[in-house]
Amino acid sequence: MLTYKNVRLIHALLSTTVLIVYLIYGHVQWLYVAMGLALLYLCTLLYGVFTVKAAFFLTLFNEGSPRDKLIALTFDDGPSQNTHQVMDILKQYNIKATFFLIGSKVKENQEVVQRLVAEGHQLGNHTYHHSKATGFYPVAKLTEELESTRSVVKQLTGLNMKLYRPPFGVTTPNLAKVVSQLRLNVIGWSVRSFDTTAQPAEGIIQRVLRQVKPGAVVLLHDDREKCAVLLETIIPHLLNQRYTFATVGELFEIEAYEND
Repeated sequence: MLTYKNVRLIHALLSTTVLIVYLIYGHVQWLYVAMGLALLYLCTLLYGVFTVKAAFFLTLFNEGSPRDKLIALTFDDGPSQNTHQVMDILKQYNIKATFFLIGSKVKENQEVVQRLVAEGHQLGNHTYHHSKATGFYPVAKLTEELESTRSVVKQLTGLNMKLYRPPFGVTTPNLAKVVSQLRLNVIGWSVRSFDTTAQPAEGIIQRVLRQVKPGAVVLLHDDREKCAVLLETIIPHLLNQRYTFATVGELFEIEAYEND
C-alpha cells in the first residue's frame, strides 16, 4: 500500500543510491535523475494531501464492506436551519445518518443539534472554523480546532465525539499526529456529490447514483438548500435497489463517542 512512511523510505533509498553513483562516476545525468526523483516525491506528497481516498498519511474509513448492500449518508458543514429539512426527509424513511458539525455554527443552531441527537443521528467533528487552510495548520492550532468543536458539542449534548472528517479531505502528517493523540476515527468518503457547486440537482443526483455501490459513504452538505431536493430522489431510488442505510459507526463497526 502506498503510504507516507513507505514513500519516504523508498525515496531516501533511491536518492542515496543515485548520490553514491554520482560520487563514484561523476556523470552529470545522475543529477538529473536525482531531480526527477525529488519531483516525483513532491507530486506523490501532493497526491496524498489532496486525495482523501488514498489514506496516505493516516488510516481513514472511506468505504465499507462490499458484502452487504449497506451504505452511509454523511453530511458536512452544518448545523444550519436547512438541516431541519434534511432531518424531515430522513425521518420520513426512518434513516439514521452521520452529521459532521462545524463548531462555530453549533451555538447558533443548538436546537438543530439537539434534534439530531434526539432522532438518533450520529455527530462528528468538522473543525471549529472550517478554514481552507485547516489541513496545513501546525499541531497546536489544529488540536485547538478539534478540541473546541468537541467541547462545545459535549457541553450541549453530553456526547464526546470520536468521529472526524477533515475539511476538503485534506490530510497531512500534522493531522496524523493530532488524531492519534486525540484518538479520533477519521472518516473520508467514496462518493462525492459535489453538491456545493452550481450544477443543477439532476446532474448531482445522477453522479451519486452512478457511483453508489455496497459499502459506499456518500458525502453531502446539509447547509445547502438543494440537499433536501437531492435526498427526495436519491433515497427512494436506492431503497428500490434494496440498499440499507446506516450511520458511519454502524457501517465500519467503530465507536462514534468516547466513553468518559
